[in-house]
Amino acid sequence: MEKNQLVYAVQSDRWKTILGQKPPILAPWEKGLAQALACPGTMNAAELEIAVRTAFEKYLQFDGTVHKKGGFQLHFDDKWAPLLTKLLPTEIVRTDDLTIGRSAMPGENGMVKVSNALRSRLRSNEHETEDRGYIERCFGRSIYSPDKLARIEQQLCTGNHLGCHLWFTKGASASDQLISADTQRLYEQAEEQAKLNRAAFARDLDLHQSALARLSEQIRNCLLVHQQPERIPARQGWLDGTKVWREPVLHDDRVFLRSDEESRPGFAVDLMLDASASRLHCQEAIAIQGYILAKSLASCGIPVRVTSFCSLRGYTVLRILKDFGDKNGERNVFNYFAAGWNRDGLALRGAGELIKSAPAEKHLLILLTDA
Repeated sequence: MEKNQLVYAVQSDRWKTILGQKPPILAPWEKGLAQALACPGTMNAAELEIAVRTAFEKYLQFDGTVHKKGGFQLHFDDKWAPLLTKLLPTEIVRTDDLTIGRSAMPGENGMVKVSNALRSRLRSNEHETEDRGYIERCFGRSIYSPDKLARIEQQLCTGNHLGCHLWFTKGASASDQLISADTQRLYEQAEEQAKLNRAAFARDLDLHQSALARLSEQIRNCLLVHQQPERIPARQGWLDGTKVWREPVLHDDRVFLRSDEESRPGFAVDLMLDASASRLHCQEAIAIQGYILAKSLASCGIPVRVTSFCSLRGYTVLRILKDFGDKNGERNVFNYFAAGWNRDGLALRGAGELIKSAPAEKHLLILLTDA
């Protein structure tokens, strides 16, 4: 706005002078610039260029070259950083260390230091071992053996994901891993975020319980409408000609079929939650959404597994918060926290590997992400 006013003032002085009118009142600096730019028509091109450059350098400090301005930076310690990140604009900086960010309320800003999952060069075996140990300390030991995990990576970490790694975990700490001070702090931060998630759910308990009840009822109604009666082997009912041979050969008298009175969904659900740093400002909301979805599906008899995913030090980590066999494991969804980056494509490939252990032939994958 200030530059526009300067241009308008100089132009107004120039045109009023040409028209023989009274020039406007200008500040001394503006008047000097206007006079310096009022070049007579007797100048040639070279003289005109010199006059304009001289005026620009004297009044606008422009010498014909572009000067990059250095950024002004201040560093604050842990005491002031949480407060200032709520008051001032923040920028996420990529590092190789994990710090679990926290937000007191859904929608507030937070701060997180996370890793760059994309490596610009191949890492040595020493670095690979170091990174693997770091991931295991932060997220827990893998549910697969090293040999099986290597085979999975060989199959899935191809194309754009070549050189990346996968890590499947339930959060169980390795017994042979020493807990360092940094790791202990991560555990404390994760526990604090879990408390915030549960507190946010309890704060509006009536609203969340109502949403859970409505969603459960809608799922149950859909199952009743679309589900077909299932016929199962029995000792009486309709004779199944394809299984008559089992009675004399295997002494299995279940050669009849009957309708199952109890309705079974016939499919399982995998719920995946994006746990990258872009979800830092709404961790509580995502944890609540995941809990309501998982609880509603489980109450309708649908097997459900909840997994969060993020990337750190080249590893895409799939952290199982609730597995199919976990009884009343929906509360573990509140252990969700956001940190790191994400490779959605590799995470989906990893989900395909997890689906192989589902207790049903048909499968539904639900992905909550901002990608």
